[in-house]
Amino acid sequence: MSVELKGHILNQRQLDAIVPVMNLLMQGKVKQKGFEDACVKALESAGCPVGYDTSMPGSDTTVAERAQAWILNGRVGMSAKAIYCHMTGNADKDRWNHPHDPDDLNRCLLLLDLIPEWKERMPEMKSRSPAWAGLAANWAEISQTFVDEAGMDWCKAKNAPKTYALMEQAIGNYEEPGVFRIRL
Repeated sequence: MSVELKGHILNQRQLDAIVPVMNLLMQGKVKQKGFEDACVKALESAGCPVGYDTSMPGSDTTVAERAQAWILNGRVGMSAKAIYCHMTGNADKDRWNHPHDPDDLNRCLLLLDLIPEWKERMPEMKSRSPAWAGLAANWAEISQTFVDEAGMDWCKAKNAPKTYALMEQAIGNYEEPGVFRIRL
């Protein structure tokens, strides 16, 4: 899932900046009509206005610099953040979410495209959960299927049923505690 404001997809830093405005909307303190303008003001106050430069550094920078840029300005999802936490040594036990669908997988692949040094370490993710074990064991095939089917960042298609089927097969019958999953 991504959030778009005035034609721009918001990154994690921007999402964090508009959370208070979203809370005010839910409390009825901001009206739907003024919501977008309130978000724009919140982004400007946070120093990350709509359209600011979120380009990621190139391969001429260190892994640490690229990782820092990604966590601040990248397309951060919970499963991509799990990869980031593992690879940077953050042992936060609540950060081991696995990708549940191709959109989650896309964010993981964007991170790994930025930091290709981490691709060869993906088998390490198997230690994080049974679901990660299944995904990590099949990572190359699942990733390639997604790129072939939908393209990086969805440049070829808007859905990826083959990728989703491979992900479900890799995850197997693993169910996260407290997560309700609907199987169709």
